[in-house]
Amino acid sequence: MEITDSGGVAAKYGFLYQDCVAALLATEMLMDRDMRAVRVETVDDVDVVWAGFTEFIQVKAAAEKKWTPTTITENSSSSAVASTKSKSTGKPRKKRIPDSSMVHKSMKQATTPIDKCKFRIVSAERPTGLLEYLRVLPTSRAGRPGRQELVDDLNQRTSNFVAASKNDIGHWVDSTWWQVYASEREIELLGIKNIRNAALEVVGVTLSSDAAAEAIWRDIVYTLTKKSALSRKVYCEDDKTYHRNNLIDWFKSEILIHEKSSHTRTKIYANKKLQPILNHLHTHTPSCGSITRCGKVMHQNYSLNNYRYGYISESVIKWIDEILLMPEEIADVNGISTSDRYRTLLSRLKASMAELGDFLGKVLLHSCIRSLHTSEPIPASLYIEKPFEVKVLENVHIVPRASGGDELWVGFSHLYTGTDIVECLQSLRTILYTDITDNIDSARSKILEIKQDSYLLQHDIDELLETSQAFDTHLNRYRFIIFLGYNSALMTDPKTPGYEPNLFTETKKLFDDFASDLKTSGFGEVLIDLHLYPVPDIDKLLSEVKKELEKACA
Repeated sequence: MEITDSGGVAAKYGFLYQDCVAALLATEMLMDRDMRAVRVETVDDVDVVWAGFTEFIQVKAAAEKKWTPTTITENSSSSAVASTKSKSTGKPRKKRIPDSSMVHKSMKQATTPIDKCKFRIVSAERPTGLLEYLRVLPTSRAGRPGRQELVDDLNQRTSNFVAASKNDIGHWVDSTWWQVYASEREIELLGIKNIRNAALEVVGVTLSSDAAAEAIWRDIVYTLTKKSALSRKVYCEDDKTYHRNNLIDWFKSEILIHEKSSHTRTKIYANKKLQPILNHLHTHTPSCGSITRCGKVMHQNYSLNNYRYGYISESVIKWIDEILLMPEEIADVNGISTSDRYRTLLSRLKASMAELGDFLGKVLLHSCIRSLHTSEPIPASLYIEKPFEVKVLENVHIVPRASGGDELWVGFSHLYTGTDIVECLQSLRTILYTDITDNIDSARSKILEIKQDSYLLQHDIDELLETSQAFDTHLNRYRFIIFLGYNSALMTDPKTPGYEPNLFTETKKLFDDFASDLKTSGFGEVLIDLHLYPVPDIDKLLSEVKKELEKACA
């Protein structure tokens, strides 16, 4: 008996090939923010939900299949037997199912509006003849010959077929891309490569071996295999869909499990254990319901009725490397000795102590943003040389978002020891408005210039920093922050029991006054956060921090 791979072997390989294609698309989704989800066996073999359209993908694993205009327009055979016989063999012909070819099936997937639908074919064997035109990316076809010949040929073979959504052959040709992967192994290697790249760019970890990437690849294939096997009758479309946000969350945890002991990280701010200096106590919102203003009350607790000045001052020391060192100095890419690095840190620390209030405010705001939002800082203030002093460059952070684009948070801080807090807040608000009006373009340009992406996770904030576009083109992706530390009579030392409700009222009143110009300032659409930090005694806090810094310098 002749040994062949027909039947079960071919069928199983076909399903494995298809699942690997879906898994490859999932690994591409790790890095491509425009990809929102991968669906399996819902509408087509695989569907990709993009930000602006849906792509329907047919997967053909048969390596011996010859792909020509004839084969992709040939209707499928019915199990029913026709009454006529073949002239060549004399055997009864099988009925052909009308409009059941690859092209027909693909076109029928389109929904209105048809410009939101695209198609792809993935096969192990390359297409030949006129179909080679489809291997060129649709975005790269301008000026290439072959389109009209292919449209005319397919129209003739399909009798000028038009699908229910009014999409014709011309639309299908213009919206279809044909990819070729010769084997399941080729797909697997590409997927593993994507996983390694995403580990570095998305999680900030350089995988030390292929074993971890291969294990993650197998898990992704297995997940999609299970989803593809779920019954359409019992399960909904969402059950058969792998959403990007779910994949990213799982991927990050898997990478960290595999690489807990990795020492090859260059994404210096990623996955760092962050110990917050202050805690988030309350959130205030404007009474008018606007979402462009937000008040946050930052707080530190008492220990045995004594305010935790010691904890704050000790915690500040743990953050000074991010404040005072360049990314390359933290990563030590130049092989700087420990003593040289310490001397650099020490000299900058001594210089910062001359303006201790400004330095402490900067550290506290930096810590708040980093610990609450797992942001990545751009140490812009380290690069700014006088007289170029732009206040909004004191604290600059990239805040990642799973969808809708990453955000750029910029802000400044002030520790106030006076008594007229309302006047101080109004003054700080005016300074921010002036900085936005007069300095935002120069600040954006400077941030773009100094940002070192080799030390940052993958992001998409460059479009926010492009000064050829107006600042408010991406207004909802900027957030400005004012951090104000002030002496509060309610925060006594030792503690006065039951102060919390009155503190809520005090900070709410301050925030309401700060947000009172929403409709009149001209900045009502700008996202601005006010961080209020009430302290028993600012001067004592500065004194305790100074002692701790002097110990570090000794």
